[in-house]
Amino acid sequence: MLILEKVLFLALKAFHPWEIIIKFSDAEATLYIENKMVIAAEYKENETSLKDFEAFKKIVEKRMEIEKLDIIPLSKSVENRMSCDVHCVMKILEEAEISKPKEKSWIEEFLLNLLSLDTNWIVNLHGTTFKGKLYLYNRKYVDAYFVDKISKKTLTGKEAFERLVENREQIKSTELQPLKEKPQEKFSINFIELLNILK
Repeated sequence: MLILEKVLFLALKAFHPWEIIIKFSDAEATLYIENKMVIAAEYKENETSLKDFEAFKKIVEKRMEIEKLDIIPLSKSVENRMSCDVHCVMKILEEAEISKPKEKSWIEEFLLNLLSLDTNWIVNLHGTTFKGKLYLYNRKYVDAYFVDKISKKTLTGKEAFERLVENREQIKSTELQPLKEKPQEKFSINFIELLNILK
């Protein structure tokens, strides 16, 4: 996981408002976090000046080029122009990875990033010949479903999880929906365990 994601997810968990100051070799940017949302963003590069969603997307695209990053308490009043919560942030990160077809690791980073969140989710995964679900509870994957679109065969639990991991590069898109009730824990995979599985 890159430094921007780590700092961003930590800031989104906190109750205190934060300002994330980012320096690139050719640009500078700022993200404003309040009430567990990105509320505004700025990006400046020579004569180019972007704001809010355009700025945030540009920052995410260039996150491999970050030279310096600071996080400080937000001391000034900033208008909420974005209301970009965790779900919104994950979607922007996902879109940035999908737009790089040469890089096949976007789904791995996406699944690992989810495990850093304090919120619980059902992760819907859509592949060319299958669809699946992962249940994320207390920063662990605890259940899974895998449905083969051709044979209509359905797998659940650890077997489904293993099949999704095996076929992860075929995943074309993902959707998140809040997990409102505690699921039955059929297995338990945390960040380190998933990291080792993906090696």
